[in-house]
Amino acid sequence: MRPRTQPDHTGALRRRIVPGAGASVLALGLLLLALGLSACESELMEGPGGPRTSTREELRKLLEGGWAALSLPDTTGADSTWAWVKEFYARRKGRPAWGGRSPNRGARRLVEALPRLNEAGLDPGDYDTERLARLLRRATSNDSFARATRSITMARLDVRATYALLRAAPHLREGRIPRGLLDPDWLPAGTAVDWLTRLEREADRDPAKLFAELEPNYDGYRRLRGALARCRAIAAAGGWPELPSGPPITLGATGPRVGRLIRRLALSGDLPEPVRDTVFDARLVRAIGEFQVRNGIPLSGVVGEATRALLNVPVEARIRQIELNLERWRWLPDSLGRRRVEINIPAFHLELIDQERVMRGMRVVVGKRSSPTPVFSDAVVYVEVNPTWTLPPSVVQKEIVPALRKKRNYLSANRMFVVSIARATRDTVDSREVPWKEAASDSFPYLVIQSAGRDNPLGQVKLMCPNEYDVYLHDSPQRSRFGVASRDYSHGCVRLEEAVTLADSLLAPVLGDSVTVDSLIARGTWRRVRLAQPMPVHFLRDDLYGLDARLDRALRTHTPARFVLNPDVEVSPPWLAAQAQARELAGRAAAARALRRSVAR
Repeated sequence: MRPRTQPDHTGALRRRIVPGAGASVLALGLLLLALGLSACESELMEGPGGPRTSTREELRKLLEGGWAALSLPDTTGADSTWAWVKEFYARRKGRPAWGGRSPNRGARRLVEALPRLNEAGLDPGDYDTERLARLLRRATSNDSFARATRSITMARLDVRATYALLRAAPHLREGRIPRGLLDPDWLPAGTAVDWLTRLEREADRDPAKLFAELEPNYDGYRRLRGALARCRAIAAAGGWPELPSGPPITLGATGPRVGRLIRRLALSGDLPEPVRDTVFDARLVRAIGEFQVRNGIPLSGVVGEATRALLNVPVEARIRQIELNLERWRWLPDSLGRRRVEINIPAFHLELIDQERVMRGMRVVVGKRSSPTPVFSDAVVYVEVNPTWTLPPSVVQKEIVPALRKKRNYLSANRMFVVSIARATRDTVDSREVPWKEAASDSFPYLVIQSAGRDNPLGQVKLMCPNEYDVYLHDSPQRSRFGVASRDYSHGCVRLEEAVTLADSLLAPVLGDSVTVDSLIARGTWRRVRLAQPMPVHFLRDDLYGLDARLDRALRTHTPARFVLNPDVEVSPPWLAAQAQARELAGRAAAARALRRSVAR
């Protein structure tokens, strides 16, 4: 309903202020301060029995005053949100959205829904929740002062409710880190969400339903949300018990440590059924085994030091970890792909997923801390059988050049050779003629390549997903690395425990039943086989290299624009050169089209 417009009595008000009235004005000011209102608010308030302005007029004044006058709890990105707020009311021609002389149903529901954002890992305080609740109570109060100050209260409630919804909705859907700082492949398909149009449509509905619709529609996200609620309940009850140090707990063990272990597993939901004794039996072996697999520890069913350390992580730390993981889920597109490969970096684990079912899983080795595996998404487009290895520039600088100083024939001893990329022919050159001192230069025109073979670091299969980091999936001759708990040994690429098996799964539509990857390997020659369709591959959930700490710091200090997703990962110079060339060619093509259009006219 259109709000009722009140006549402007400011002139009459000025005529009423006469000498001797200062004490009354002072008393009103003290009363406003006692009610927790700012001086700015008091100047716009209506005195009891005095002239009144409409909510619409007070709304106009607030919009002219800007967001700085609102004393917002979090001003990160306030300029862009405020631009949305002003555009929203411009579309409405200045009409309030959340009620005229009293709050509408949408306002009440929004104030009820905002505190529940903590269930999704967001901080309701970032959306001015408590102040909105106070404004709602004041707007529905029937005392004389509340009635007299209704218009300014409603205007403030309206602006703050709009601002809160225009911040919370994008945060729920896309996260709080600016999209430009994340992987480009994570950007939602199609056009960006028109939040203003959606707010116009949804303001009088139930905001809680809107929030639920905006959250990621992934089973993993929903499981994390449930885990957050359980962990908070455990924390409220005092947390879970710590397992003291001691010898490994194996099948048949008894005693107080086993009793504490049972309570710990029961609290976190890792025991499917109650255990009333204190014997480490087959049920506990299975429960510990599942815990180990989920956390990237080699399956043993024995509680050793690595398993005990993870069991003893405080529940409060787990809560924050879950909150940060929920934030990372919001970065991802609406669909990761019906059929896809996911690499869980800190768990050192890969899964091939088809329609949300895990078809195959395997252990992997990821980048060491000095050469981390980046967090990003791409697609596997082809498989190389019996591959050669082109050493990354960082490896040439840090390992090959020092090795050549110690042993001049290091390259030939390791079946490596050098090619020049100065010409398209990529001629092989004598390593003694290469100016190795210039290897750190971006313009260094040489590549070091290792020949194919069982001792090649890429093994016998390479799965390529061309990307700016020059990171891909491959086989490995170092089989012992897959048997340890912390598998961070590579130069950034991901080594696969069962590379040939995964390649068979991806190439089955191309090779058919009669040819296997093993049979291609046996031929001993290099071969590239393209997939029938690119397979989405996602390198996710990094906390091996401190992503959680960086993200936590950015969110707690309200500095998301300073967040860096992959701070220690080098971008491939050949990739940058190819991108620059592609931009140049695109620019030339655009100029040619423009010239043709001008000639045609």
